[in-house]
Amino acid sequence: MRNARLLPALLALAGLPSALGCGRPAATPAGTADSAYVYRVPERTGDGWETAPLADVGMREAPLVQLMTELRAITDHQVHSVLVVRQGKLVFEEYFPGRQFLLGRYTTGTGFDRDDRQNLASVTKSVTTTLLGIALDQGAVSSVHEPVFGFFPEHADLVSQDPRRGGMTLEHLLVMTSGLRWNDEVVPYTEPGNDMVRMFTSADPIRFALATTVYAAPGTDFEYCNANTNIVGEVVARATGRRLDAFAAERLLEPLGITDYRWQTIRGDVVFASGDLLLRPRDMAKIGQLFLNRGEWNGRRVVSSQWVDSATARRVTPDGPHAWADGYGYGWWRWDIPIDGVVHRVYMASGWGGQWIVVSPQDDLVFVSTGESYFGATPMPADRMLSRYVLRALQ
Repeated sequence: MRNARLLPALLALAGLPSALGCGRPAATPAGTADSAYVYRVPERTGDGWETAPLADVGMREAPLVQLMTELRAITDHQVHSVLVVRQGKLVFEEYFPGRQFLLGRYTTGTGFDRDDRQNLASVTKSVTTTLLGIALDQGAVSSVHEPVFGFFPEHADLVSQDPRRGGMTLEHLLVMTSGLRWNDEVVPYTEPGNDMVRMFTSADPIRFALATTVYAAPGTDFEYCNANTNIVGEVVARATGRRLDAFAAERLLEPLGITDYRWQTIRGDVVFASGDLLLRPRDMAKIGQLFLNRGEWNGRRVVSSQWVDSATARRVTPDGPHAWADGYGYGWWRWDIPIDGVVHRVYMASGWGGQWIVVSPQDDLVFVSTGESYFGATPMPADRMLSRYVLRALQ
């Protein structure tokens, strides 16, 4: 899903960094098919992942060797990483060179290998909704049916201006049916009317998001909207008394052994909750495994199984540009993949540019792919890698 494409001038206005540090060169350059690809078992590094050969978890090498052979023959496939976890073990891991990306533009950094962080784009939304689930587990938030403006009493005048806002609940934000109209795709980022640019440059970013136009009664229409998740992020911060990134570190990332991360702020203490969290692909896979384990990581409860089930349930059916998906939950997409008479019912976190965390409970499998197809289609999209190669590698 696409995230904000923020122009360089916005960086200066918001006082944001303009570049990311350079990464190490990738081990597998694109467009180099001079030698045959040879599968290698991922290295165990002490980061919490147990690794194993594909055969140990009932997977065949041949389809994945074919995938890598085809990728290596494409000069500009725009894929940065491909990882597969099955039965709790990291069994496949490959990286390619590429350009790093932050706040809507390429930086001077290049990569990627396993130690380079990837811009998650809208995968960040799935992390933010998980943080709300943890806040619910703790009792800091009582229910997803709480009215949104109950957390923002200082902005009650906005409800007076349009009473439909008073009926907006947290669940409406989570499933993208808030009725808020957010314009950051039709209006170019070079124009002052772009809503993401306006939020980043607003003196009060959350009020700006809350005040955006209500085009429909909450709960009546699906419209994918960055404002929704940024409001959710601020709800978590207010309910827990912790800035979103600090709460995330304590309650989600560090329990998973994730120590190399970066959150982007909008202004002051407002964290950019809908995009631009940076994580290593191995750590993205940990979030997928956490959900596959219904909220546990290495025997430790991080988020309740009830939240995992609720977040990944098929709650609305997306339409328009998102009709490719078979459903949407609390920040997680649903997709049914038919292969040789078997339907693999997966759910996923998806982000602009080719960022994917895909979970297939019936296959005990997590698939992660990252890339840089921000301004055009990749010749090897993640859905093709998953359906034609990864799932076909299952014995």
